[in-house]
Order: sequence, then structure tokens, then C-alpha cells
Amino acid sequence: MSIEDFVRPYKSFFSRKEAFKMATKYVIGLMMDGERKSVEPMSERLNASERSMQRLLTNVVWDHEGVLREYRKQMLNETWDPQGILAVDDTGFPKKGKHSACVKRQYCPPLGKVANCQIGVSLTYVGRGVFWSYAMDLYVPKSWDILEDIECKNKRNEAKMPQDAHYKSKWQMSLKQIESARNEQVPHRGIAADSGYGMIPGFRKQLQAWHEQYVVGIHSTSLVYTEPPIIPKPKPIKRRRGRPRKKPELMRTNAPSCKVSDLGKNVKDDEWEHLEIRKNSKGEPLIVQAVSRRIWPADEEEKDAILDESWLIIERRENENGGTELRYFLSNSPETMPTLDMVRLYHDRFWIDHGYRHMKEELGLDHHEGRSWIGWHRHVLLVSLAYGYLTLKQLEEKKREEYLKWVTLIDHG
Repeated sequence: MSIEDFVRPYKSFFSRKEAFKMATKYVIGLMMDGERKSVEPMSERLNASERSMQRLLTNVVWDHEGVLREYRKQMLNETWDPQGILAVDDTGFPKKGKHSACVKRQYCPPLGKVANCQIGVSLTYVGRGVFWSYAMDLYVPKSWDILEDIECKNKRNEAKMPQDAHYKSKWQMSLKQIESARNEQVPHRGIAADSGYGMIPGFRKQLQAWHEQYVVGIHSTSLVYTEPPIIPKPKPIKRRRGRPRKKPELMRTNAPSCKVSDLGKNVKDDEWEHLEIRKNSKGEPLIVQAVSRRIWPADEEEKDAILDESWLIIERRENENGGTELRYFLSNSPETMPTLDMVRLYHDRFWIDHGYRHMKEELGLDHHEGRSWIGWHRHVLLVSLAYGYLTLKQLEEKKREEYLKWVTLIDHG
């Protein structure tokens, strides 16, 4: 597949031929050698107009959403997988200035500390052993959504932020992305997310309401019950004032709630399951040690809440110091689900780190230097197209190798 064949379906979403040609050049520039993939160095390498390339990201009229829909369709045609997963995550884009859209001092995942950065909330599709970004949206901090504040209003205007761009928590943004994937009937067996999302009861409850199987990370301090809470029927009490109770009152079990770290400490050596979840980069089997327990999450306890029975997955792995560390996950998988299947579902998130590292180091995902809202989203989309093209080329080569092996077997058969 040539780059011309790959981009041809997107031509109808551009109002002018010149804009489509420039978008094609931009995608090619992202894949070319060079340390920086911002507009100025790319335009020099491509012998293209820097001004025209910058206008492509900001002022030129083209259907960004239409390109995104076609990109998803194109990628799903080749990676459609009923055993695929939707992986939730967010990544940071370090910035030095204060005027780029939605930049703020906040926790930056790539740096592992609080820094001046933008945050992109993403939904990743993993199918047939490959990764591609289904959606990435710019997180709007609360400080960028104080419309009555003149300074904030001026910043929004300078960044050309749309009027409907408002603060939403990251987990709410993620649910909207998942809902979009559900509406487009993207095939998947489950959803995986780290503790930044797994610790939010509202996030887990909505996935449960959608009948989505999930495996999510939680903190070691999370509280759980090891016995089912007792839910008595409400007693008919006559009251002169106030509304009568409609929901049953949550009663504690005989055993109090405990931290999941306490359960992890009490796992005996002969209880750990040694599970092969996938091959590493060298083709060697990757083994993890894990156990699973049926529990009732107590840290999501609300007034009159009825807690759902869930799986607690405890994983043991070696750390850099030669010792071991424990990690904890929650899952709403069926009671008959083997521990191996739940662990594999979560560890398919491995492709997120691998893919984003490639998109940043090789394709310049975090090299955008513009300040505008639309410029950020268009750059991210064009990087996704570049990554998608390289991914489809790899799949094409893999199919070719498999075909040649098959032909060789026939010839020698």
C-alpha cells in the first residue's frame, strides 16, 4: 500500500485540492527522519511553505470529524477483532509557555511529576496484536473554564477555544469516548484502565450499567469486604415528617472492611498462579504471578448503596531492587472467569506505552508548537494517520510473510 492509496479516502473531506495535498505532505513529513516534527523543520525537509502548513492546522477549512470517522473505519477494516480491548489512558505534553490551549501545572505522566503541560485523554483500540488511537481529546482544566474571569476569557479567545469546550473530569471524558465506540459497534471483549480511572466508583458503575467487562487498577489502600454485606428489608416506620425510606440500609458484615494490601500480604507462596500472558519483545514468554479473590468493594460505599460482588486480582512482580511488589485490580468479570483471562485483558494495555512511545519519539506526537485548540487536535489526528499507515504496512508485510511460508509448505508437501 502506497501513501497515496492510504490517504485517498480522505480527499472528499477537504474543501480544496491544495489543502489535501498539504495534509498528505504533513503526514509524510511526520514519517521522515528528523528530531523535530513541528511545522518549521518539517516544511524545510519537505521543501514546502511553512505558512501553508501552519494554516492547515489552524485556518484551512477541512472536516476534521469526517477524517477521524474514515480513519477509524479504515483501521477497523484491518484490525477488527472480537477479542480486542478498549484501553483507557491519558498522556502529557510538556510545555514551556502558558498560552497554549489548556496548558497548566498539573501531573504530567511522561515526566512522572507535576509540570507545565497539556493532557490528552485517550481511548486505544488493541486488536490482532496491534495498537491504534481511537480517540484523543484535550483535557480542559478548571482554570480554563472560568468564563466570568476576564483573564481566562482572554486566554480562551487567544487559543481559539470553541464555546462548548468546558471542564469535564478525565473519567467523564473517557466514558464519552467509550460511548462513541459502543455506538460505532467497535468489537471488543473488555475495557482496561489504570487506577486513575479504576478508583472512580462512577466510572466503574457506568461500565457495569453498559454491561461492559472491565479490569481496572486500584490503590493498595482500597477497602473491600471479604463477606457479603447484609442488606435487610426496610422496616415500615411511620413518620410524621420526611419521606419514607425506599432503599435498604447497608449493614456491615461480621468481618470489617480491610485494605487490599492486607489481603496481598496474606497470600501464601503456594497460592500464586504462574501465568503466561504474552511474548515479550524478544519472543520469550512473559510470566506473571497472580491470584484472584471474590470481594465487595467498600471504598465506593455511599448512603444506602448496595455493593456488587467483584473480583480482586493481586499480582506479584519483581521490582528494580530485586525484591517483589504487589499490584491490585478490580474486575466485574463473571464468577467463572479464570484469573489468566482477566490478567491478560489488563496486560493488553502494554500496547499503549509501546504505541505512544513510538508516536512521540518517531512521529512527533508531542512536538506541536502551536497554541490553538484546533491546531492541537489536527496535529494529533495527522500523527494518528501516520501511525495508522505504518501499522497497516506492517500488517501487510506480516500477511505476505505468512503467505510465503504457506507457499513454501505446499511446494515441499
